[in-house]
Amino acid sequence: MGATGTGCWGRDLVHSKRRLARAVVVLGAALVVTAANAADLPVKAPPQMAPVANWTQFYVGAGLGFDFASGRSNLAPVGGGPSLFSFDGLQGADLGLSAFAGFDFQVAPRFVVGGFVDYDWSRQRTTLSVGGNAFGQIATATTPSLDQGWTIGGRAGFLATPDILLYGLAGYSQMRINNWSGTYTIVGGPSFTAQESAQTSHGYTVGAGVEYRLANNWSLRGEYRYVDLGHNTTVDPLGPIWTNDLAEHVIRIGAAYRFGQFGGPATTAAAAPAINPAWTGVYVGAGIGGDAVTPHVAASVPGALDFNAAGLGGADVGGTFTIGYDRQIAPKWVVGAFGLIDVATNGGASVTATGAGAGGTVTSDLASVKWAWTVGGRVGYLVSPETMVYVLGGYTGSTARSITYSFFGFQSTSPEREYHGATFGGGFERFFSDRISARAEYRMTHVETRDDLTDTLFTNISAGGTIHTLRGSLVYHLPTP
Repeated sequence: MGATGTGCWGRDLVHSKRRLARAVVVLGAALVVTAANAADLPVKAPPQMAPVANWTQFYVGAGLGFDFASGRSNLAPVGGGPSLFSFDGLQGADLGLSAFAGFDFQVAPRFVVGGFVDYDWSRQRTTLSVGGNAFGQIATATTPSLDQGWTIGGRAGFLATPDILLYGLAGYSQMRINNWSGTYTIVGGPSFTAQESAQTSHGYTVGAGVEYRLANNWSLRGEYRYVDLGHNTTVDPLGPIWTNDLAEHVIRIGAAYRFGQFGGPATTAAAAPAINPAWTGVYVGAGIGGDAVTPHVAASVPGALDFNAAGLGGADVGGTFTIGYDRQIAPKWVVGAFGLIDVATNGGASVTATGAGAGGTVTSDLASVKWAWTVGGRVGYLVSPETMVYVLGGYTGSTARSITYSFFGFQSTSPEREYHGATFGGGFERFFSDRISARAEYRMTHVETRDDLTDTLFTNISAGGTIHTLRGSLVYHLPTP
């Protein structure tokens, strides 16, 4: 019995080993099949991460724009008494250049802080000449304008996207202003010359702007600044005292070169979808900006009065609506044609001048654009598949806003007239998506002189000049059929 039990146990052990061997074979086969099937399955890659340049960088740059001096100037006689001259409103304007340098620190994924220093200068002056038998004569009078200045300050900004920085700024400024000068001659009497010395003023600066990085090392910015120059007193060489309460309004566009990745490596973010810019096709757009008008005006009342003015005479805030067609004719070149309409307002801005010696007050609206149209073409070069720099040219018709004035007691309103001339300029354009782009543009329009103008006071009037236009626009590119 024991022998039989032992034999059964042995046979069971042999059967168990055989079953285990078969199980191992089956399991191995299953693993091989599973591995083979897995090799045929698609592999889901982890999300791709793309480097996003850090805004922590040094930079240098240059810009172009407008400077407007506004406020009140007053000339008091030696020893006190009624003012000899006072002026309220826009006191001078110029087209200026700037150079700047600074550094930024990206302190958080969405926030940037930094410091800067810049230098501005201009050499443009506005001159006035009034004369005639009925009045004394003011010869070669000039209005205040910026000579040069510097600002040191800081800025703090919010990144609306990794490439678009919206920022505010504050700082301390020093500006040298070329001031009033003029000669007044009383009919049959002596001459009086007033020359306000150039003054160096100090004040605070506040402003805001937007900067857009075209590439890791290049960016473009648009900026507005208000500079409070405070209360200043200067003495005329003949003794009268000038007092000024002035401020500067500065509008600039500029380009900056940013040096590498100072202070920190590039951050990472999910890769943005590739942009396939549609440079060929029809587009429509709208924008906002400003205009500065440089008029040349001559008017007379035969035998009684002559008036001449030259220089920047006014400014406005304007908008633009445009339509055009571009064609990419080579990998790096685009040509196109466009039409646009500019509309503008100066908000009813006016100036008032009072001269005790002249026996009256002069008030006037400022020269400004009411609306204008331009047709023309442009040629662009693609610095990258999404970014183009371009030059433009065209023909413009511009309607000047009517001017109401009171001239030593004589009141009149000049009629609206359309002026025609050639337009030249340039700008840059960058795609944000396949169909939407942004552009910044400067245009200069030189209009012809019209000598067929009259109003109720002056019988002979001629006017012409130059219009400087800055615009920022958003553009939608229609799908190509």
